[in-house]
Amino acid sequence: MGCQPTKDVGGPKKPKKQPHLLQEIKDHKGGINCMVLSEDGSLIVTGSDDKTVRMWSTLSDPTECLGVLEGHEGYITCCAVHEQCVLTGSSDATIRKWFIATAECMGIYTGHSSRISRLLCVGQLFFSTSSDHTVRAWLFDLKEISDDQGEACIKVFEGHTKGTYPLLHIPMDENAGLDLGAGVLVSGSADCTARSWSVDSGLCLKIFRGHTAPLNCLAYDDQKQVLYTAGGDGLIKSWNLMSGEAMKVLRGHEGPVFCLLIHKRMLYSGSSDKSARSWVLEFGECTRIYSGHRHTVSSLRHFDGMLYTGCGDTIARMYEAKSGTLKRTFKGHENAIVCVEVVPSKLFTGSYDGSIRVWTTAGVRDETVFGTELSEKDLREDEIEEDSEDVKKAVKSLDPYLTY
Repeated sequence: MGCQPTKDVGGPKKPKKQPHLLQEIKDHKGGINCMVLSEDGSLIVTGSDDKTVRMWSTLSDPTECLGVLEGHEGYITCCAVHEQCVLTGSSDATIRKWFIATAECMGIYTGHSSRISRLLCVGQLFFSTSSDHTVRAWLFDLKEISDDQGEACIKVFEGHTKGTYPLLHIPMDENAGLDLGAGVLVSGSADCTARSWSVDSGLCLKIFRGHTAPLNCLAYDDQKQVLYTAGGDGLIKSWNLMSGEAMKVLRGHEGPVFCLLIHKRMLYSGSSDKSARSWVLEFGECTRIYSGHRHTVSSLRHFDGMLYTGCGDTIARMYEAKSGTLKRTFKGHENAIVCVEVVPSKLFTGSYDGSIRVWTTAGVRDETVFGTELSEKDLREDEIEEDSEDVKKAVKSLDPYLTY
């Protein structure tokens, strides 16, 4: 079941010009499209253009491949880890369920008529979005279902007029109202809208209109009251989740927004304008611009006070979230980085170059007061810029509220 690391392929490589690199893994034979970390942080799952999914231990040194999941007839678009299983979605319009311990396929979910976009697991259900314009809810446990595993689909959420992509599930309190006991599902679409749905009834609750380009990402606050949407128009919009009322427009990005991340009272965003930004949720003010990127910021992770970015310029970066100081750069990929995951002392990056790289994040706090001692050449390459006067004023006035 496993894929054995070799000295040439799976083993660690430490070229002199790639500091902080622990390991370069080239087991996939096509670009990496997705990467997901298990809830306990012990397992990384990657999906590729080569139609396979691979499972990796984050605890072993060097990183060990725990199994290869083969069977899809199209490239892998998304994956998820739930309980003792991995779920995978593909351009072949199917979803597959795999047992982690044996790498065996436990079931094939059919029903979508086009490429799977996203997967989201919640308890004994999971949800999927697709280029076929629909969102579907499925039973995770197939034991009680007949041989026709298409019966695992228990609801189809219809209403979007173009492909559906980002997906959120928001758990609701018991007193939230009728038909909301199983929570609220939110989907974003290329039709420029987001929709909220009752998981219990399958009915559309609200339509969030106002964007002028496809939606790429969604987020919600800890109080489960505010929905954040962002996409191709470069705007981040906030909405009252229950009423559907538009609240604020967060302006500043000059290109499409591709990723959103909420941590405590801060919202982080990444864009094709070559920047990541932080915003105070309560006020919608931009408090920091993380500069230096030379292409689209495609992925964000927050870990232990640091903001990690994956970028189309082939470089991953670590910033101190509060100050915006660039602490470390991770250089070596030969094509765009599309996904990053962080565990204690390690950063995992996946790229269209087909490789996964493992980097050390240890010791960064001891390097200098201001972060990594970059050479003049590095400074020119990374185009470190000071925050604008408007951002500086916002930081000063909002400082008591900042919780990076």
